[in-house]
Amino acid sequence: MTHTRQILTAMLCTLALSVSALAADQEKKSEAAQPAEATPVAKPTAMADIPFMKAEAKRLAALMERLQKETDPAERRKIMAETTCAQ
Repeated sequence: MTHTRQILTAMLCTLALSVSALAADQEKKSEAAQPAEATPVAKPTAMADIPFMKAEAKRLAALMERLQKETDPAERRKIMAETTCAQ
C-alpha cells in the first residue's frame, strides 16, 4: 500500500509539472503570435484645435481684459459671473 501511494504521488507531481510546463509553453506561443509593435493610436485632438474652445478662450480673454480695467466691485462681480456661465 505504501508503494502504491508513492507511485501515485510521483505521478501527481509529474502531472502537475507537465501541466505547468504546457501552460508556460502556451503562453510563449500566444506572446509570439502578437505583433512586436502595436499599431499606432491616432493622436487625440488638442483642445486648442476645437473651434468652440478657441471661441471660448477668446471670450474669456476679452472678459479678463475688462475685469482688469474695471474698478467698480459690482461690475467686477458681474464680469466674473460671465466667466463662469456663458450667456
